[in-house]
Amino acid sequence: MRVLSVLLALALGLTLAQVQNRVALITDFRQVQGVWTVKLDYVEVKDCNRDDCPAGIEISNQNPLIRTFRFTRNTRILLLKNAGEYFQATPQQLIQGLGGRNFGWSFDKYTPFYIKVDEARREILELKQMYLP
Repeated sequence: MRVLSVLLALALGLTLAQVQNRVALITDFRQVQGVWTVKLDYVEVKDCNRDDCPAGIEISNQNPLIRTFRFTRNTRILLLKNAGEYFQATPQQLIQGLGGRNFGWSFDKYTPFYIKVDEARREILELKQMYLP
């Protein structure tokens, strides 16, 4: 029984280790043979208080590697309705927003998203639009 508990704890730990929380830019989003895929470029968002940084944030890309993930039935897409409220969007609404449609709080291809991914399975668990003032 003790061995089974240890093995279960190890398996759970490995599963949790596969889920990564990151910030990324969406470089491509499309449906191929019925499967939605997204290409992500991991970035770092830093606060800045300089004359050459009027927005108050700076987006840094130290690793230009683009990663591709599949959507599942459980993937959540959260877009901002206003500065503090999100709504669950469809893949079509995400494409429309990346193309310029405003759902209350605009975004474009340069807007970072908080993401949760399963690196091992190459699956996207959640895309959440980052609030940018």
